Amino acid sequence: MDKLDSAPPAETTRTSAAGAGKAYRLGRIFAEDGRSVVVPADHGTQLGRLAGLEDPLALLRRFLPLGCDGFLLGPGLTQRSADLFTGRGAPARLMTVDTYYRDAEGGTSVLITSLERAAQLGVDAVKVFMPWDVAPDERARCSAFVADVIVRAEPLGLPVMVEPIAIYRPRGPEAVAAEGDGCRMAAELGADIIKVAYPDDPELLGAWVLELGVPLVILGGPPSGTADDLCALVADAMAAGAAGITIGRRLWQRPPDEAAELLGRLQEIVHPGGTRR
Repeated sequence: MDKLDSAPPAETTRTSAAGAGKAYRLGRIFAEDGRSVVVPADHGTQLGRLAGLEDPLALLRRFLPLGCDGFLLGPGLTQRSADLFTGRGAPARLMTVDTYYRDAEGGTSVLITSLERAAQLGVDAVKVFMPWDVAPDERARCSAFVADVIVRAEPLGLPVMVEPIAIYRPRGPEAVAAEGDGCRMAAELGADIIKVAYPDDPELLGAWVLELGVPLVILGGPPSGTADDLCALVADAMAAGAAGITIGRRLWQRPPDEAAELLGRLQEIVHPGGTRR
């Protein structure tokens, strides 16, 4: 039989180089159990100089031996830290490619690098911010901005993580409703991963997971509560169907020994039984 005749059915093969590249990169972010623990260190792209992140290279060197599935970094740190990730078993790297400038009247999203540079740096995904408790005209601009990033990332084989978030409303039902709507829009625009705050309602999160058909990872946000509180939140989110966590400040703004112990606890919750990269 000719080799072409014995090839696998079309539905089991990748239809493009970009599709194969995206599948490969997503496989680096999510472990065999379909879950992921990502430590963000990209906060300088929006928050400037931040306690605990004064020396982001030192932070990476401290956390790399502790074992996680990936890091979320800004473009400059991605380039400066490249030599830390050259080993075959290195964690994935996700890169924030935008920032958001705002005041009381609204804000503007801008790219801080190009998708081509992200591909050159070899990252496994790019991430964009999606404020959603904003005026209709800003929602329209934001939708167009996120859609453009997704369209431009597609031929490069780059997965896109989108972060729908309420930035003007205090945490509560209205903020959660806005983020739920933002998650739906992100999925409709073609997001590969959605990063969102836990809505404090496992049934609601479970409904989002079922409805959206896109991996949802839970963000950490500013420091609050105890380590036990954080572990309980993550356990509830994972039981509801979350695909993982992206937790930074609530982890690395703790003393180093405490942060290392907490990361181990979070890893066990997300990857019970030790299924990791």
